[in-house]
Amino acid sequence: MANNDAAHPAAAPSAAPGTDAILEAIERHREADRPPPDQERESYLGFFLGAEVYGVPLHQLREVTRLTRLRRVPGTPPSIAGMVNLRGEIICVLDARAILGLPAPAPVASAFLVALRGFPDPLGLMVDSIADVYAIDPSQIEPPPTTWLAERAALFAGTARVREGLMGLLDLNKVVGA
Repeated sequence: MANNDAAHPAAAPSAAPGTDAILEAIERHREADRPPPDQERESYLGFFLGAEVYGVPLHQLREVTRLTRLRRVPGTPPSIAGMVNLRGEIICVLDARAILGLPAPAPVASAFLVALRGFPDPLGLMVDSIADVYAIDPSQIEPPPTTWLAERAALFAGTARVREGLMGLLDLNKVVGA
């Protein structure tokens, strides 16, 4: 057997290719565990109404600004908060709370306007505050909870888990038509 051992060199020189194979396998594993690139995710602007977080697709966002000088329009439904002049353009401001059937808060001077795009008329949503921008993997979107009223659930494209909790993803075409 000593002759066989002498005929075969020690395993040390062949260890390098094995190490490369292991490193390649580790890299393949890391790539498989990486979240999909943002191109495959949909970005949403998150905002608060009270303690609840909601989101609108970022591609339908025009801009976000503090809501100032909101003019109420007599005789309009509760879903219309009023009109605002945004750099010379009159925007119809929808009350997100009223549309979603949430109770009206005590008057706040720090509400935000989420100006929207993609509609024939200039529109925006009145919201309490801004949360963050979230990149949501479409495979992580779930239907609205069954505990939500059907009329409310119909306004959502789904829900997603974010660090603040369950975020309702608004379907703006349904919200505007509501």
